[in-house]
Amino acid sequence: MTKKSVAVVLLLLVAAVGYGQPSTMRLDSLQAQTRRAMRTNDLIKGASLYQQQAEVEKYQTAKANAHYNAACAYARASAVEQALAELKAAAKLGWHNVALAKEDDDLVSLRQLPEFNAILRRMSKVEAKQLNPRKAKLVTSDIDLFWKAYDATLKNPGLKEEIYQQQYFDKGTVGLQDYYLSKIRSTHLFVKNLDSKRAFYPAIRSNTEQVAAMKKQIRAGFIKLKELYPPAWFPSVYFVIGRFNAGGTVSGNGMLISADMEARSAATPLGELTLWERNNLGALDELPAIVAHEHIHIIQKKPKGRTLLQGAIHEGMADFLAELITGKNPNARLAAYGNQHEKELWVNFQQEMAGTSWRNWIANGDQETPEKPADLGYYMGYKICQAYYEELPDKKQAIYDMLNIEDYPAFLAKSRYEEKLALR
Repeated sequence: MTKKSVAVVLLLLVAAVGYGQPSTMRLDSLQAQTRRAMRTNDLIKGASLYQQQAEVEKYQTAKANAHYNAACAYARASAVEQALAELKAAAKLGWHNVALAKEDDDLVSLRQLPEFNAILRRMSKVEAKQLNPRKAKLVTSDIDLFWKAYDATLKNPGLKEEIYQQQYFDKGTVGLQDYYLSKIRSTHLFVKNLDSKRAFYPAIRSNTEQVAAMKKQIRAGFIKLKELYPPAWFPSVYFVIGRFNAGGTVSGNGMLISADMEARSAATPLGELTLWERNNLGALDELPAIVAHEHIHIIQKKPKGRTLLQGAIHEGMADFLAELITGKNPNARLAAYGNQHEKELWVNFQQEMAGTSWRNWIANGDQETPEKPADLGYYMGYKICQAYYEELPDKKQAIYDMLNIEDYPAFLAKSRYEEKLALR
């Protein structure tokens, strides 16, 4: 290609990035209008605004969620035909959370309708395909997309945001797009992170490209989980390059794993990383445990509240069961400090565990110091789950109980964690 041709392509690229894309200002306005309508119980207007959001949203999952919210608003207004149409639209875009649809109070007006149950049966067929651990999809194509875009930015550094948007996010899997919506949120911030780690990212490239070779070990963890918990299901796993602010998360489409946070080797340069980033940078061989942790979040029963005790047990359970499945605790670094200060931590945790603030225990990386790690809520939840597991002779029953907790204070009491700790 001639230099002139390259220039023309770049001009087209710049033009294409904005062409036909939803207006962020319009989306923000729609969201604000929707909130006002729903607050005033103007359900039909709110549903209509959700439908407009579905048209404006850029990515599949956001569109599906907007259609589902429209279905809920219409159902609350007893506009059942419109509600069913919106639920079908959500399902067509990949929304298939049967358990939520069955339990959601917003959809109560649809429960007895044959059309509603037919939609749920079609959703169930999607979920049924996920019961075999040997057939779970492990998707690494987004890593390849990232490095292609990365190479393109080296040739055209003035177009980084445009290149990553068009060649990475817009071409990526639904998993990458979910990760963008959940954890990246901004192409500008994504590029800012890359620019702050100019030595780090080239150094981990070969390790991220080896993720595809880890599929056998990851699948072995799936098979082990199926043995321990037969009701388990196995949604897709998407490996992405993120913004270095989360090792993984989940969405309605599966597990989303940030491969750049699991690519450490002895030669990895760490000088550009913050203390929290250095402490949370995992090695490639820890990847199966990270996947297992996120997998537990997919299959564990979701709490109806948001107390610190619930949050800590949910995260600690994911670490405990990941270790049981893979032999590695994804947050093993917390144990060194936690085991030395366990009684003190428990006293402090008790004072806050009934409240809804997680500020001092979970996702508090800004409190990380060389002497004390952040995220010690994970450690407390791990110890409670470990105590419960040790308390029950039937280990499979213990695992089932963990994954299906209804009453968190009762679970804590039955674990006898506090009593055992006092005896140490």
